[in-house]
Formats: sequence, structure tokens, C-alpha cells
Amino acid sequence: MAELLREPERDRLIAYLERQLLRTVTLDGQAVPALRETHLPFPTSEWCWVADSAAAAEMLAQPHLHARWGGLADGLTDFLLGMGTGHLLFSRVAGPECVIQSADPRQLVILTQGYEFRGDLSRGLLTQSVRGGAARREMHYTGHLVEFRLGRQQHCLDVEDTIAAYGVEPRPEGALLFHESVLKVQAGLLRKTERVVARLRYEYTIQARDPRLLLRVTLRAEPGVTLENVRLTTALDELSAEAERPFGQLFTERDGRFLPLPAAGTELFTLHQGPTRLFSLIEETAPGAANGLHIAPLAPQALQSIKARTQNGRLHWVLTRYLFPRVEGGAEASIQEARLLTAGTLAAGLPAYQAILDEPAILSGRDAGLSPDAGTALNAVATQIFFAAHNAYAAPLPAERQAQMRVWYDRHVTQFFAGLGPDGQASPGRVYLRSLAFALLSLDTMLRATEEPRYAELLDHGLTLLVRLQQPEETGGAFADAGKTAYLDCHAAAMLALARLLPRRPEPVLQAALRQALAAVQLGILNVPLEKGSHRLETPFVRLYRDGRWEEDGGFWSFKLGLLMRALNALRLAAQGGFIVLEPAEQERVAALTEACFAELRGRVRELGEALEVLTSPLAGEGNAATQPAVLMGLMAPDAAILRFSQPATALG
Repeated sequence: MAELLREPERDRLIAYLERQLLRTVTLDGQAVPALRETHLPFPTSEWCWVADSAAAAEMLAQPHLHARWGGLADGLTDFLLGMGTGHLLFSRVAGPECVIQSADPRQLVILTQGYEFRGDLSRGLLTQSVRGGAARREMHYTGHLVEFRLGRQQHCLDVEDTIAAYGVEPRPEGALLFHESVLKVQAGLLRKTERVVARLRYEYTIQARDPRLLLRVTLRAEPGVTLENVRLTTALDELSAEAERPFGQLFTERDGRFLPLPAAGTELFTLHQGPTRLFSLIEETAPGAANGLHIAPLAPQALQSIKARTQNGRLHWVLTRYLFPRVEGGAEASIQEARLLTAGTLAAGLPAYQAILDEPAILSGRDAGLSPDAGTALNAVATQIFFAAHNAYAAPLPAERQAQMRVWYDRHVTQFFAGLGPDGQASPGRVYLRSLAFALLSLDTMLRATEEPRYAELLDHGLTLLVRLQQPEETGGAFADAGKTAYLDCHAAAMLALARLLPRRPEPVLQAALRQALAAVQLGILNVPLEKGSHRLETPFVRLYRDGRWEEDGGFWSFKLGLLMRALNALRLAAQGGFIVLEPAEQERVAALTEACFAELRGRVRELGEALEVLTSPLAGEGNAATQPAVLMGLMAPDAAILRFSQPATALG
């Protein structure tokens, strides 16, 4: 609703982005502007997310803002282009960091710019998880074995049962973690005695400027002892802990090709035999939320096999085995691995992950994870291409710039849909609904700019999937990701996509889906659970009945209210153009929900110098780069401009 936002207030809201959040980051040696997360000194304040800058870029690309803020829009677009120079659209930029919060090897805690490490080295346990990832998951680096033959006797020892020393050693811009085992066996022909035969050391190197975890395993045979058929191993354990996100995509490299592996088999089975330069495990879920672990043996010729064990039908334990035929007394056998954990992982991006493992400096500050909100970035670029194609800007975008954006868009929209499922068959389990909705918005926008059939084909493909994600009326009628609860922002994004598509496709199935979606948004009181109790909130909300109970989500977070306002305004535009007929009660519902959003947001705005800041929630003390553009777009009715400039002209005025 443009009339809800006067120009001076609009400019003060935009000023918050410029004066409080704008930062310069360096990508591949080039300084580009981006928006940091928030202005308060939180641990993640200086992180710059692609989705946040994309939302702001789309907003500032509106013709009535571009004359004043076009330079900033161009700069933020440079950030988007720089975050997706290859086939992966990375999620964020963060400065180098390595903080040892606890150096106690039994309770170690280390934070880097991208990861959190915890563990108990006395038990041979180290865990790694992504900070700020779309779906947090701990990787357990434990479960190691060592195998060898001494004389005629074959031995297999549990590494964690033999640990005799362990520690945390601070290093410049990093840390070295280790645990060391003393390997003993029963030896002797007539009288068995315990004998120390080797020492085995595991070292993990963590560095501030390197996203890789470097693992070195060294076995040193005792003087006078010769070990044969030595197998050093590295292991991953507890992989089956996340039932909803199993590691269902496994790959190894062979002769430059990346081959899929069976994700399950017998209780103990061989995944791979022989050398490989990369072994990757990726969760079976939406690419933007999928955790992935990529392991590069730094001496791949020694790799003998990769074994695995399942539990409850899911991958549970993986063991990489390196073979050394003979280790003489006093000599050493050693292996090294580089490991890269990614939050947001695309199977089609395996060559890029291998390149990062080979040379991490190519990230240039980028996090290696895939952006979960690729649709937002696609729409930001498509919006500028559209307005440039319709000569909406006083200063035209150079043809070279437009071509650059077209190449970038085509590459990443192709990758987006490739990630939804193999062979063009999209799986609901691979979808993040909000990102899909904005990807569809971008395709609608590109069709309006170019009328190219390939965009229509992708739009049909994605729209079919979107409609499948709407739940039956008896379970709430909301849009929801497969197997997930219904979230107000995702539901609103689906409404927005449908409303924007109706002028081109006034089809009964889409009209019915949109009307059901409107009916699914209720207005009432929610008790929002918080750490210190619950917060009573009057809000629009959606709900979903599953697992024997109703799950509800409303507008506690301000960006959700902004997105719902934008969707409602797009629905009103479609109705004004005659592309959907709303009954009087439905029109009243649109008005009531819009007023409820506006009333709640009005109480969350505060002055910050000459700027206006939208607080992230009714209890928050700060705004952020995700909230401000979403609320501004809800107040500015940006979709009216898309329809107004479209050809042939619509009757929307």
C-alpha cells in the first residue's frame, strides 16, 4: 500500500540501510558494497548475507527510487554477481576469525567465522557445525580404527580406547588439536605379554583464513617392531542422527568425473574402492539447507576403500581406509585429509568444492555454503533487467551490464531448478518454498522482459511444484514445505507469486489456490514460545495440522508481516485488474489483514538519529538487513510498477 508510506518516512527507512548497515567487502581483489547483518555488536553483526543485499537491491531498483539510489542498487548488485561468479551462489561474507573460547581439551570450544568446534579429545571426539546455517548439524569426527599385522597375527584396535595424550595448542590465527594413542598387543609364542608396538597421533588444524579442517594421522612403529598391512583410518560417526535429513547423496571422484554412490546397503558395506580425490556426503533436502561434507585425501593413491554402516536404514558410520604394506621400526606412515563442511550444498557444484579444497583462497572471504534464498537474488537481478528493457530508468543501464546480468541470471536459475531433483523431476523434499516462490517471481519478470520460451518452461515446472505444496483445507490450507510446518513468510511468498502470475495466467486452478491461501491466513492471538516463557501477540497467522496437533506461525518476526503486506497488495492489484474475483468478505479479509500488519509494524519503528529503524520483533532492540527491505517492500507496492511497465499494458493503472 503506497499510501501507507510517505516519502520522508520512506527515505528515512532507506537511510537506515545506508548509514547503519552499508559496508565494503573485498571479493577477488575488488571492493564492493554489501549490507552487514545489523548495527549492534553481536557476534555475527558484520556478516553480509546475499539474501539481505538482494532484497535491498530489488527495492532500490524500483524506478521511483533508482534516480536517487541507483548507485547503491548497482553496488549491491555487484555483490550479488560477485557471490555467484561460478555455478554456486554463495551465502555470505564474513571476516577471518578464530577464537578459542575453551582450551580445555575435555570441553574444547573454538569459533571461526564459519564454524563451531566442540569436543572431548580425551575420548577422541571432535564435532564441527556451521554457524548460522539454515539447518544446524554436528559432524562427529570419531569412530576411528587402526589395523595391522604383527607376525602372523592380525589386529584391529579402537583408536578412542587407546588414547594416552591429548591437547589444544594455540597457533597464530588458529589452533592445533590432537589426541595420541599408545597401541599395545599381546605378543609371544609361549607366554603372552603386553607389548607397545606403535604410537598413533590424530591432529586437526583449524585456521582463521582457511575454511578447511586439516586432518593428519601419523603412525610411528616402535623400534624393533615391523608392522605389515597397516590400515590408517578416518571416520565419521552418528550420521543417522537427523532422521528428516539423511545423507542420501554420496559421490566420489574418479578420472575427473563425480560418480554417485549407493546411500545404503547392508549393515556394513563398501562404498568405494581405490583412490579418489574427493568424497562428498550431502543431505537429502533442499539444496539451500543441505549440509554437505567434502573430504579430499591429500595422498589419494594410498586410499584403499571407504566402508560404511547403516542404522535404521540411514547412513550412520563411514570409515576411509588407507593402506601401507609395511612400516619398519622407528619409521612413520602418515595420511592427510582436507575437509570442507558446507551449509547449503549443490551436488552439481562438486567441481567447485574440489577446487576450494585444492585452493581455499579462491573463496576470497565468501562462505562456502550455498545461499538458501537464491530466489531472492534471482528476482533482484531479473527486476533490474526488466526495468532496463522497458526504459524505466532515466540513466539507462549499459548494454554490457545488462548482458552480464543476463548471463548470471541464466546460469543460476538453471542451477536452481537442477537442484530440485534429478532429470528435471522436482521433488517436494528438495524445495525451500520461499526461495521457490521468488524464483517464480523472477521468471515472470524475465518473461515480461524477454518473452523467451525457456523461461515459460521453467515457470510451468516450478508452478506445478508450488501448487503441490499447498495443504488441504482440512489441515489448514496453507502452503508448506514437504514434511515441515507452515510458516507465514513462506505462505505469503507463495501468495505473492500466484498473485503476480495471474495477469499472465488467469487460470481457475491458480485462482482457487490463491483464494484458499487467503482463507488460510487467520487473525488472532498467539502465545509465542520464548526462552523466558511466552509472548502474547495479536497477529495474522497460518497453521498446519500434523502429528496430531496444530502448529501455528505468525508475525512475531517483522519481516514476515512485511512480506504478507506485499502479498496482500499484489492480490488486490490482481483483483483490480479483473484477474481474480474476490467476494466482499474476501475483500474485507484483505483489508483487515493489511491493517493488522500495519498496526503491529507501526509499533516496531523507532528513530535512530535521522534514520528510522524497524525492529526485528516486538521484543527486539535492533533492526537488521533482513527486516528493513522486507517491511519497506510491504509498504511500497513494488509489484504495481512491474505490472504498469509490462507490455501489453494491463488495466491496473
